[in-house]
Amino acid sequence: MRVPRIFIFDIIDSNDEYILDRDQSHYLKNVLRLKTSMKVRLFNGSGYEYLGIINKISKNSVNVAVLSKERKHNESPLKVNLIIAISRASKFDYLIQKLTELGVSSITPIQSERSEIKIRSKDQSKKIEHWGKIAISACQQCDRDGPPKIHWIGNFSSTVTTRSENAKFMLEPSAKYTLSAITKEPKEICILSGPEGGFSPKERLLADEHGFKPLSLGPRILRTETAPIVALSIAQSKWGDCK
Repeated sequence: MRVPRIFIFDIIDSNDEYILDRDQSHYLKNVLRLKTSMKVRLFNGSGYEYLGIINKISKNSVNVAVLSKERKHNESPLKVNLIIAISRASKFDYLIQKLTELGVSSITPIQSERSEIKIRSKDQSKKIEHWGKIAISACQQCDRDGPPKIHWIGNFSSTVTTRSENAKFMLEPSAKYTLSAITKEPKEICILSGPEGGFSPKERLLADEHGFKPLSLGPRILRTETAPIVALSIAQSKWGDCK
């Protein structure tokens, strides 16, 4: 059986012992049905992975003793920051999962004029926590060093006017420009992806004024949960993991 990976927020030291939280313990004990003396791998985004052994299982916790550490570097050489208009819960959850697997560096959810749903300020913290758990779960499965940064939900204007990346793109089905036209290899890019109805003319104009080049992914119109995945996959193929 593949040794499961568990992300923890603590600093990890070799030859130390860690008590996993309730959710992690439930996953190992009740879902995977691991027993004492079985191995797990711990990681915290530091670039190292720690092999450990379960030495105690109680009602609400699992204790893991660290045995050794190994240098781990599975992150893409290309830093991709995605700005995505919020869509319905199941669609956005799916996006967080798949973008994490594909190596996205950061995700900034935004509420645009044509966003399908609006999230109240008082509900933001709960949403960010929920998306963070999805990213961590995907990260554990796909062998990433650590989960992407998920920023607080912003509005369109304040988000697009403060980006500092040299290569910035706005996904636009009618655009003539494609990634294949870029000859200079970037180290960091920002991709802006809209809701089902697309960005409004006012939003497109503002993005253009702040350096976001309209970008086409092909002749077909992709759904809001498909377009960012395709864009990230192409970018990784051209400049990142698969170049």
